[in-house]
Amino acid sequence: MNVQEVLENYNTYKARISITEAEIQELENEIIDIKSANLDGMPKAKGYVESSIENQVIDREDKISDKKRYIKNLELKIKVVEDLVKTLKKYNQDVIKSRFYDMESIEEIAVKKNKTYGAITKTIEKSIFKMQREYNKSKKL
Repeated sequence: MNVQEVLENYNTYKARISITEAEIQELENEIIDIKSANLDGMPKAKGYVESSIENQVIDREDKISDKKRYIKNLELKIKVVEDLVKTLKKYNQDVIKSRFYDMESIEEIAVKKNKTYGAITKTIEKSIFKMQREYNKSKKL
């Protein structure tokens, strides 16, 4: 995993999770609609194995399962990076959170922290390097 990539896409990942959760809800509603609209209560012919209703439900359940896996993967990436941020010193945490979580520009952070543009850039670079090194080290264990 590339820590910088996850940080740069942090808010995008959060948005994707929300969108995918809404898609799951839509699929679950479709399943309910399919089941309730097509239940006729009539007995099935002998040897009858499946219906188009069952196929539609199975198809949507498969899609839901895939989407849940996708969400779990994104949530895991986010959690790993958030935990890595917590390993940094408080000042570095604040800079990383401002830059990537709150989407503030480097100039805004520099003014807020009363530092130069270069100092903030260097803090970000060093922090990402430390987090990536920590991630790689823990992955080898």
